[in-house]
This record gives sequence, C-alpha cells and structure tokens, in this order.
Amino acid sequence: MATFIFIVCQTGAESVCKQEILRQQPDWKLAFSRPGFLTFKTGLSAKEGDSFVLESTFARTWGHSMERLVGTDGIEMARRAAQIATQLSPQAIHVWQRDTAVPGDRGYEPFTTPLAQQIGMLIRDQFAVQSGRKLPVNRIAKSGAIVLDVALVTPQEWWIGWHRPVVAVQQWPGGVPPQVVRCDVVSRAYYKMAETLLWGKIPVRNGDLCIELGSAPGGAAQRLLEEGARVLAIDPAELEPELVKSPGLTHLRMRSREVPHSQLRGARWLFADLNVAPSYTLAAVEDLVGSRQAKFVGIGLTLKLTDWKFAAQIDAYRERVKSWGFGVVKTRQLAFNRREFCLVALRDRFQSRLAALSSNSRRRRPKSTKRAKPKS
Repeated sequence: MATFIFIVCQTGAESVCKQEILRQQPDWKLAFSRPGFLTFKTGLSAKEGDSFVLESTFARTWGHSMERLVGTDGIEMARRAAQIATQLSPQAIHVWQRDTAVPGDRGYEPFTTPLAQQIGMLIRDQFAVQSGRKLPVNRIAKSGAIVLDVALVTPQEWWIGWHRPVVAVQQWPGGVPPQVVRCDVVSRAYYKMAETLLWGKIPVRNGDLCIELGSAPGGAAQRLLEEGARVLAIDPAELEPELVKSPGLTHLRMRSREVPHSQLRGARWLFADLNVAPSYTLAAVEDLVGSRQAKFVGIGLTLKLTDWKFAAQIDAYRERVKSWGFGVVKTRQLAFNRREFCLVALRDRFQSRLAALSSNSRRRRPKSTKRAKPKS
C-alpha cells in the first residue's frame, strides 16, 4: 500500500515547502494541498516511514496521513477518530488547527486553540470508552511514543494521522512549541526568541552576555533577560522604557556596523533580527563574528524572506556560516516567524547538548488567561 505523509507549514509557504521536499524526494507526488497543510504520496514502506526524518526548513512537523473525515457532527467524527486510534495504540493525542493567517497578522498567533483542545477532549473520551485508556491531549509527547495526529484543516474537515517523534519539533502539537499566551510581552519577538532557544537548543546560562542586533522594541531581549542573561541591545530606535530600566540590559542606540568591537569582550551569544535582506544581515554578523574581540559560542539569526526567491539560497547561507567556524548550523521557519526563517549555529555539538540542562526551566512560564496583543 502507498504511504502518505502529511506536512504542516506556514500559510503562504506551501510552494517553497513543496519545492524543498521534492528536491530531496523527487519520487514523491503531491496528493493534497491547502494553505498550511500538504500531503504527499511516497514510496516509503511503513517500516521506513516509522522513523523517517524530514530535512526541511519550511516543514513545521510531519507524520503519516491515514484518513480524511468530513462532517458536521463533532461527536460522531470524534468516535471515528477514536476507532482509527485503536488500531495504533497511541500514547498521546495531538490536535491543532492549521494556520489561518501569517503569524502576527491581525493579532493571529499559532497557539493551541480552544476548538482544537475541545475536539482533542472529545476524541480522548471516545477513545477511553473504546479502549479503557485515557490519553493526554496536546502535551509534549515522549520521544519514540506513537502520537495520534488530528489536523483541523477546517472545523468540519479533519485529517487523521500518526507519527513517532524522532526530533524535538515532532513532540509539539502541530510543531508549535509549548508556549503560554502572555499579556506582558513587549513585542511578539518574545515568542520568536523563546522558540529559537527551544528549537535551537541554545544553552544560554545565567550571567551570559548576549549581543542582540535589531532589538527594538525589546521583546527578544525581554526573553533573554528572563533566562538570567545580560543583554547588549543594539538598535538606533527606542526600547520599551520599562525594559531599559533592567539592570541586566544595556542599550546602544546605533546601527550594527557602528558597534565598537571592544563592546564584544566576554560575549558568548549573538542574536540578530534586522529588517533587511539575508545578505545584509549575514554581512553585519560576519563583521562581528570575525572580530578579534569576539568569542561567540553560538548565534541565532532571523533572516527575512523579502522575496521568496531567497529561499533557494538557504543552503548557501548555511555554508557561509559554517565557514565562520561553526560546526552545527541549522535552519527552520519557526512557528512564530513571519515571512522569515531562523538560522542557529553552534561551535560544536557539546554546546547543543548543554541545552538539555536548561530545557525544563524554559517550559515553565507564568500562566495567563488573556490573549496577548503584542506589537509586531
């Protein structure tokens, strides 16, 4: 039997995601496409697909596609989804709605929705009736556990599938990291930085000095300060006044190319989010990384896709960063990215392993019941 794979991506990124996948898997055939959701017919056997890792910048998460359910009776659809689940003996249920907009547009963010959580509970209850087991819904899945996937393409159209997490992003429902809505974030760059640290496995420790280019109004700096880092924020624009009062933050009101290299002494991490084409960001970062004063162990860059044609240059961007002496370089369009992607580079894999020591603390966030409306 043919194996079908589902892929979740950002709304608007379907074309570049499809091109990227087919470059790697030319024998795959596109089977279904909606904004933010694709399926492919593959030549993989069930055994091969069980531990398949998709090397992709634009695929948020992926898994096996099994069946499409269409209807208006949510309880009946949940019952059918539970019947499918009994064939799998899953250890968890992930339910999510595909993106309805680009993150940040008109206040949209890809958090787990109340509807997705409600449907997940319906499926959980139906599965408990049929199997006698009650499964966790939309929790971080254990590595290697079988997860039942329910992608809500629309409220009346559910795609049922499954996956076994092989990499960290597959442990998150729909590939979205476990963040809690905050009312007090300075800007939505807070969520991007939080996801960068989680996905990139960047082990920022208490007291580490971080250089941040393009920091205004300060959302990313806010997240770094919560890690206990010291932040040198570089941006000619103003930062949030309350943030500037933080004893751990220093604001240099200048452009990245104007930074005195003497300011780089002792810095361990470099972050950049500049509203320019990727080549300009890379040039600005290369100048600082190449300084005799700098000893960065890792960098995290947001590279803007001001034109989708830049997506074809991602391999070249990675190779350029590797040439700076970084052994681990990876890219991903984060769930909270807009039309951009994240590049993380670490000097060696030891730095990546250190991130596990602080991962538990990153999962603990103050709870809030209000939806944040941060600045874009």
